[in-house]
Amino acid sequence: MHKNITERNRRATLLCRVVYLFGTGSGKRAPKSTPRVMRSGLRYKLVFLLPLLLCAAAPEQRDADKDTTAILQANYLYNIAKLVEWKDAQMRSGNFIIGVIGNTNLYQELIKQYSTRTIGKQPIEVRKLPRNAEVERCHILFVGHSDLALMPEIYKRMHAQPTMVVTEYSGALEDGAVVNFVKVDNLLKYELSLANATKHGLVVGLTLKNLAHRVEE
Repeated sequence: MHKNITERNRRATLLCRVVYLFGTGSGKRAPKSTPRVMRSGLRYKLVFLLPLLLCAAAPEQRDADKDTTAILQANYLYNIAKLVEWKDAQMRSGNFIIGVIGNTNLYQELIKQYSTRTIGKQPIEVRKLPRNAEVERCHILFVGHSDLALMPEIYKRMHAQPTMVVTEYSGALEDGAVVNFVKVDNLLKYELSLANATKHGLVVGLTLKNLAHRVEE
């Protein structure tokens, strides 16, 4: 028991140090003379890294109902949406729709944490889509491991549509996905295809590119 308490304290100390580092490095706000891109970059780095650090600092969870991967994927999707611009004017009005095929845990986490939030002025609407390739129009479409057989037809149907296709398998960017989740040293990260983003009329922010594990031009 003493060992577990010591380990939790060590992780909590590490969290505090990293938050301090990504804040400003001095405990003070960045001066107004600091370029805006640099100041906003620090904030977004903290937004993306904080969930991972909190998982490291917290005591180990043995609850079978807690899907850490789904929690982190939901957090990534929300923050990715804030760092991308949809060129299609019709996509900038009405609800911001996130469609999920498969991965019930991710769908439930999106509903629980983000369904009352907005992307810009657009309220977020999370939809659990049927397991077929006849996908309705949405801003972000996530397809989980259990339904990867649908991907070839989905890529055909989504060609040139203003939808960000997100999935989680090796080689997804080469097939046509815009964002793909990967595990690196047991940490969840994402890779990004700028060419595929352009095909779907998406403008990717600099911070999103800088924080990606891999960027395919």
